Amino acid sequence: MLVIGSIAGPNGSFFGYSVLEHSHDSTRWVLVGAPKADSKYSTSVKSPGAVFKCRVHTNPDRRCTELDMGRGNTRGMNCGKTCKEDRDDEWMGVSLARQPTASGSVLACAHRWKNIYYETEYILPHGFCNIIPPTLQSNGRKLWPCYEEYKKKYGEEHGSCQAGIAGFFTEELVIMGAPGSYYWTGTVKVLNLTDNTYFKLNDDAVIARRYTYLGYAVTAGHFSQPTTTDIVGGAPQDGGIGKVYIFRTDRRSGSLIKIFQASGKKMGSYFGSSLCAVDLNSDGLSDLLVGAPMFSEIRDEGQVTVYTNRGNGVLEEKLVLSGDNAYNAHFGESMASLGDIDDDGFPDVAIGAPKEDDYIGAVYIYHGGADGIVPLYSMKLSGQKINPALRMFGQSISGGVDMDGNGYPDMTIGAFMSDNVILLRSRPVITMDIYVFLPASINITAPQCYDGSQQVNCLNVTVCFRFNGKHVPGEIGLNYHLTADVAKKEKGQQPRVYFVSSGEMMGQVMEKLQLSYMQETCEHYLAYVKELLL
Repeated sequence: MLVIGSIAGPNGSFFGYSVLEHSHDSTRWVLVGAPKADSKYSTSVKSPGAVFKCRVHTNPDRRCTELDMGRGNTRGMNCGKTCKEDRDDEWMGVSLARQPTASGSVLACAHRWKNIYYETEYILPHGFCNIIPPTLQSNGRKLWPCYEEYKKKYGEEHGSCQAGIAGFFTEELVIMGAPGSYYWTGTVKVLNLTDNTYFKLNDDAVIARRYTYLGYAVTAGHFSQPTTTDIVGGAPQDGGIGKVYIFRTDRRSGSLIKIFQASGKKMGSYFGSSLCAVDLNSDGLSDLLVGAPMFSEIRDEGQVTVYTNRGNGVLEEKLVLSGDNAYNAHFGESMASLGDIDDDGFPDVAIGAPKEDDYIGAVYIYHGGADGIVPLYSMKLSGQKINPALRMFGQSISGGVDMDGNGYPDMTIGAFMSDNVILLRSRPVITMDIYVFLPASINITAPQCYDGSQQVNCLNVTVCFRFNGKHVPGEIGLNYHLTADVAKKEKGQQPRVYFVSSGEMMGQVMEKLQLSYMQETCEHYLAYVKELLL
């Protein structure tokens, strides 16, 4: 991957706490959450946070502009009969999500939005989300998923739910995590946009325990079957070890029904605090990655558990990833599906370790495949190498959108403690087909060649090259080395096979070719075989 550029935001704003790649028509944007920013549209509100849009051409426009969500300096928006809002420190931009359609809407949330209708005795941090249209131009639709009229209980129901700390968006469903509901048991708020109703989680076995933080992370995927969408919620404090739940949506009853659960393996690992649903083997069913960024052998190295889908909502633990297993790395703090960046037909995944290298951060890339995920990472993006001034590089990741029009999805990474966002471009992947043609056999009793001093055995060697790929150049230069004898030899022992070129014997040929797309180019060599002395 190639760094396109760094986008800087207001100092101390947590610019990059969330990032989102967005496209509309032929325009590409990087949306950036800055939850501690001041807002030019709400100057009388104390640090409400903001979402910035940064247009991407060949290089990103570093003069990002704040999205106008149409809220202004108003307090006490018409959110209900018993609602008076307090937007100070509401953390707008704590989470961002986008519909997967070609021109999808955007979800932006502020989980610290408060209802102060009942005055200081009952401050209710309900949380607030805004659905922004694909054009990013109008105010959008406002959501208060936890607000209920004439309810002033704090903790017992949804008074402290903090909806929107995590969000996910499908074609039809808006999914918002609400970890503070029911004395921090938490829940998942799922809005069906088609009929404007919420699904309810009524499973007593799930909601009976307090302080589990269900909804701290959310996602969705095709776990039951390719045509249905199931909801995933992480509960990183459940039982002290953390759990993750998958729910089926029952439209007739309007309920979320549990179909799968998995537990962490170590106390305090925060298993379930990050989630990524992705079809790793391209079979039409979603697989699941679950982060445990505080998993410790020494201190908070972090782990990610990969579950492969066996169908009908049955998931099997496949393997555990740990990056470089670095001290205090918090590997698994964030994850994102990148799309197919290597053009092999399987989606790829990025996993953040934002505290690696003393809070500079790193991001690891893993490839999907026919057997699921490749267990060794293919690339490590070190914040230290990109820019040592970065802090918490990898806290947020977004991918899957071709930002520069080269036919490959790109990746955006936030480093909020340095108020920076890095945009990385995927370069085209060239697939090289190489063929070596040798005779099926040679008659060693009848040498065919003369090396100047004696008759020797020889053979014709032909090597052919052809390249292809998606959106690749029409012509490339190729340097290649052709070695005659690659067998391990004792020190000082000469190779038994060598090439002759311009009267010289060579164990290796080094050449350069110009190749045209999908056109085979061949080179021919004569190789001599020394007589084997017994």
